[in-house]
Amino acid sequence: MTLRIAMLSVHACALAKLGGRDSGGMNVYIRELARDLARRGIEVDIFTRWREAEDPRVQELAPGARVIHIESGPIGYYPKMSVYERLPEFTEKLLAFVKAEGRSYDLIHSHYWLSAEVSRTLAAEWAAPRIQMFHTLGRVRSEVMDEDADGENAVRAGIEERAVAESRAVVAASEIEAGELRTLYGADMAKVAIIPCGVDPEVFRPVRQLDARRILGEDGSKRLILFVGRIEQIKGIDVLLRALGLLYARRPDLKADVRLVVVGGALSPHDDAPETDKVADLRRHVREQNLESSVEFVGSRDQRDLALYYASADVCAVPSLTESFGLVALEAMACGTPVVGTRVGGLQTLIEDGQSGMLVPPSDEQALAEALERVLLDPRLRMHLAHGAREAAEGYTWQRVGDRIADLYRRILSADAAKVEG
Repeated sequence: MTLRIAMLSVHACALAKLGGRDSGGMNVYIRELARDLARRGIEVDIFTRWREAEDPRVQELAPGARVIHIESGPIGYYPKMSVYERLPEFTEKLLAFVKAEGRSYDLIHSHYWLSAEVSRTLAAEWAAPRIQMFHTLGRVRSEVMDEDADGENAVRAGIEERAVAESRAVVAASEIEAGELRTLYGADMAKVAIIPCGVDPEVFRPVRQLDARRILGEDGSKRLILFVGRIEQIKGIDVLLRALGLLYARRPDLKADVRLVVVGGALSPHDDAPETDKVADLRRHVREQNLESSVEFVGSRDQRDLALYYASADVCAVPSLTESFGLVALEAMACGTPVVGTRVGGLQTLIEDGQSGMLVPPSDEQALAEALERVLLDPRLRMHLAHGAREAAEGYTWQRVGDRIADLYRRILSADAAKVEG
C-alpha cells in the first residue's frame, strides 16, 4: 500500500528562494527529502503558508510530491509571532482543503515549532501518528541570543516541550542536538532518531576554481572568503565582519587581495524590494569600517549558482552562534572548499578540526580572523583541508536521509498495526 505523508512547514515554503527571510537550510531539507521519498513511491503533501502572490495554490515539487499553499491572513511575509497568532486559521483551512480533496494521510511529519502546534491538532483530528523535527531549538537559541522583543521564547519553548513529549518520534540532525533534546526538554531518547542532513553530489561537487569564477564573472586573482546564509545575528555575520576588519589590521597588504562575498539577505540579486533592517545595518557597518571595496553582497542565489560560489571560494566561513547541523558547511565541503566554522551544535560533529575544516569558538572574531588567515595564506593547509572536506562529505546524501526517514515511518506504522492486531 502506498504511504501518504502530510508534511508541515508552516512558515517556510520548500520552493522559496534561499537566503531571504526565513529561507535557509530547513527549506532545502524539506524539498530534498520530499523529492527522495516521492522517488520511493511515498506520496508527500507539504503544507505551508501562502506567502508569494504569484505562487499557485498547489505546485508539483516532483511526481508524487506537492507543495500546497494555505491562506493564513493576507498573502505576504509575516514575522514568526504573527504567523503563530494565525495558526488556528491555517489549521482550519488546511483541514478544509484536505476534506474537499477527500484525502487521508498515514503519518504527519512536522518541521519547526510553528508546525508542531498545527501537527498536534491534525494528529487528533486524523488519528494519525506524528513525528517532529525542529531544525533549531528555542532554548538553545535563547542561550546565545539576548533578544526576545516579541516574546517568542516562552511560547516557543512550551510548544517544543509538548511536541517532544507527545510526538511518536523526534528527528535530531546530530548527536549534539539529541543531547540538547534530552537535557533541555527531557526527551525520551528511545524516541529520538539521529539522522544527519544530506547534500546533492550532482549539484555540489568540485569545479575548477578559475572556471567557476569565470562563469560567475568573479575576479580570478583575488582570494575569496564566502559567507552563505540568512542575514541574522544568529548566523554570526557580525562576527565575520569584525574578523575581516581584524585581518586587514593585522595584514594591511591583504586588503587589496582578500574579498568577502555574502550570499543571502535578499529575495533576488535583481529585486527592487526593500532589504531587511539587518542587511541595511550590515551595509552601514561596512561603510563605517571602510570595507566597501572588500565586501560584496550578491543576494539570494539558486542551487546551481550557489555551488559555483562555493567552488570559487578559497574558504567558506560559517561563524554561527548555534547550528543544529550546518548544511552550508556540508555543501561547501562537498565542493571541496575548506570551511572555518564555530565549535557549536552539529558543526562539531560534521567538521573534524584540522582535517576537514577548522573550528573556532563562537563570537570570537580574533580566533576567526586567525583561522581565516591561516587557510588563506597556507596553500598546503588549504589543499589538505579541501581533500578532507570532500572525503567527509561523501558520507552524506539525501538518499541516505530518505532511507532512514522512510524506515522510521514504516517502524512507527508497523508498531501501530501490531497494536491493532493485538
